[in-house]
Amino acid sequence: MIGTRLLRPILGVVLSIVCLALLARPVFLGDVSLDDVVASLRSADPAVLVPAIALYFVGTLVRSIRWQALLARRHLGLGLLFRTLVIGLMVNDLLPARVGELARALLLARNGSVPVGTSLASILVERILDGLALTALLGVSIVMVGADSSLVQLAGAAGVVFVGAFAVIICAAALPDLSRRAARALLRPLPSRWEVRLAGFTDAVVDGLRPMARPATAVQVLALSLLAWAVEGSMYVVILAGFQIPGGLAAAFMGAAVANLATLVPSAPGYIGTFDLALQAVLTGVFAAPPAAAAGATLVVHLALVLPVVVAGLFFLWREDLTLTDLHRRPRSAEGASIAGR
Repeated sequence: MIGTRLLRPILGVVLSIVCLALLARPVFLGDVSLDDVVASLRSADPAVLVPAIALYFVGTLVRSIRWQALLARRHLGLGLLFRTLVIGLMVNDLLPARVGELARALLLARNGSVPVGTSLASILVERILDGLALTALLGVSIVMVGADSSLVQLAGAAGVVFVGAFAVIICAAALPDLSRRAARALLRPLPSRWEVRLAGFTDAVVDGLRPMARPATAVQVLALSLLAWAVEGSMYVVILAGFQIPGGLAAAFMGAAVANLATLVPSAPGYIGTFDLALQAVLTGVFAAPPAAAAGATLVVHLALVLPVVVAGLFFLWREDLTLTDLHRRPRSAEGASIAGR
């Protein structure tokens, strides 16, 4: 029997292959010529990559500031958090099952003495904040240009999920003692050895949520999330303009929102296929962009999101005197550490 640990990576690869097949279908049917795609790439202005990549790293810096706010009680330097975040993004682009999130927690435990459970709690809050910000971008773009019912339903469903999750986080942070008691009640049926170890982990998680109990911090990190995604959306604006994709800011924001929400489903490393199919569908289906230009723009956006951060992440990893193999193996051994709250 295949272990549950392998199910998500295998499912992700299968879904990525399906999405890539759907992307390639117009080429096989003759609706889009590869020559036209190549021509669109050649006609695009390569100079747009410089400001686009700069905007991406500005957005990453904003995310680092947000992470610092979530871990304010740990008094961590912004440089450490930026390097750790870039390494985590790099690992997510190269390894399956979002191992980069565990790698971030492991690196902070190593370099900042932050309990793994506390780091994972902050990363969970990040993901919820990202969902809220992406839903907001999608809602704004729908108001700007209108959209079919499927996108309105997507925005509504995402809003319900992420607003609900945000409310749960706020309640758990505001009522830490109740959260701990509830967690211990859930752990009580387990063998005593596991109950004790998991209790330490849940204590670290609740501790990681505590900054969200302060309204000022909650507003600050939500505002930083909106700013980070607005900056990344501006990166899309620059690249899409280089391919003369219609829609301007609305196309960029809607494309960024839908493509990144699509990465929530399992996929191959680097979100290959799921990201591309969603972005290209928005550009051609909502904004009537020429299929060849949309394909070229999607390819360049994805490469601009992956290649620079992979190069930077590998450099920072080398400075840490670690390898990708270390990060792939250590999250498994870190499970024990995370359970113990170390």
